[in-house]
Amino acid sequence: MRSARLACVSFALFGVISSHAQADVVGRMLAIADDQPGGTPPPPAQSPDLTAWAGEARATTLAELLQISVQQAPALQSARLDIAVAEARIEETWVRNDWLLQAKLTGSRSGDSRFGVSTSIGGSADVSHLLTTGGTVALHVDSTYSKTSGSFGGFLDGNSWVNNLDASITQPLLKGRGRDLFEANERRAVLARDVTVLARRLVAIQAVQAVISAYWDLVLAERTVAITEQSLDLARERLRVTQIGADGGKTPRSEIPAVLQIIATREEDVLNGELGVLNNSIALRRATGMPIGAGELGLRVATDLDTKDEPLDLGPLIERAFAASPELAELAKEGDSATIDIAVTENGLLPQLDAALSLGPTGSDFSTTGPPRTDASFATSLANLAKFNALVINGSLTFSRSLDQHDVRGRAREQRELRRKLTVNEVDLRAQIAQTMARAVAQVELARRRVALSQRAIDLANENIKIETDRFNLGKSTNFDVLNRLEDLRQAELRKAQALIDWHKGETAVQALTGDLLPLYGIVLE
Repeated sequence: MRSARLACVSFALFGVISSHAQADVVGRMLAIADDQPGGTPPPPAQSPDLTAWAGEARATTLAELLQISVQQAPALQSARLDIAVAEARIEETWVRNDWLLQAKLTGSRSGDSRFGVSTSIGGSADVSHLLTTGGTVALHVDSTYSKTSGSFGGFLDGNSWVNNLDASITQPLLKGRGRDLFEANERRAVLARDVTVLARRLVAIQAVQAVISAYWDLVLAERTVAITEQSLDLARERLRVTQIGADGGKTPRSEIPAVLQIIATREEDVLNGELGVLNNSIALRRATGMPIGAGELGLRVATDLDTKDEPLDLGPLIERAFAASPELAELAKEGDSATIDIAVTENGLLPQLDAALSLGPTGSDFSTTGPPRTDASFATSLANLAKFNALVINGSLTFSRSLDQHDVRGRAREQRELRRKLTVNEVDLRAQIAQTMARAVAQVELARRRVALSQRAIDLANENIKIETDRFNLGKSTNFDVLNRLEDLRQAELRKAQALIDWHKGETAVQALTGDLLPLYGIVLE
């Protein structure tokens, strides 16, 4: 298309130059077209002035940028750490399966001149473990030594050893009973971890979408510069042809300043366009987590703006978006967690009724006043313990209840209302997803039509350039009018490039909503 346009411009100039110059003009203008295969201008080269302080632009591809983003993007790194924190919180809940060991050593000494001096030393140890039913089993052992001296002239002096061993079980019968309560904290932590994983997926989708959007912005900036440079080349060729005509007396020299003005304007546009390319390069580096510094600013990408013209059916796309939405999945997990909270809280409405039972032997040894007088022995008390001659059995049933239970009832009501709020949020979120999908599909459809219309405008601009050039050759037009037609062509090409970029961005938005974006680019989250 671009080659045909240039050929038309060359043909229209035949009336103002010699036959020898005609062939030269055709050759030069076709050479411009030959540098742009398929009518697509190549990525522009960065100017030396910009390279001097910004550094050489780095050539890259979208696949490479996405790979860097997945590895280095701060948002994804933070999301990975959030998952590690959630895993650690799950491990914290495993404390309920631990055995608890407690030990205690006590001692006391007291007395006066009449009752004598009493000394007591004791030690105890307990090992306990929670049951999945909500109860507790424990093993208790203790040993106590006591001695009295100087009491009533030694009449009550003596010592003793007492050893106890017992096993106990305590079981809630109403409040606090059941495996669901025993595992509630871990189930909450698992759901929180699942929410974090879903949040990471959402962050990954958003990060990839941001990189792709920044990539297409850079492509548009480069394409804008390329189109402007091509327009500048055409203006310079127009200047050369006008000068040939002026030198031959066919064209007045007053036509030259108009071309010089447009050349200066296009050179300024190219300079501004290069700055736009640099700004978009920096934004793309920021989105991917690439370094930004001296000599590491510019990026260069080469891509084809063509798109696949595939029909989009809004209804099925919205349903797929609902099924793939990490936000909706997060709300579902939060609803499950709220259900656990309500069940635990409502269990607190039950009265406290705990049964406790302990059973174990006891062994002791006491000193005798004689004759013969003997002291108590730890070994003897331990032997008596092993004989199970003395057994101690204790049992209890404890009942307690708050009469009004305002705190528990209020908390249960609060949690039920919060769960209802999640339902309202889900309805609103579904509406937001449907709205976003509808806008993305509309953007794609509108961009498709804009591409067709801008292509039509390009074709008409080519025709108008030929007509205006013919009028110029007949003396009925000026270079200013011809250059305006060239500007119309440039604007049409810019509108087409913008429409194609919007088309790509719309497709990316659709892919992000349906969950196809990450698999499409081969991104797998571990």
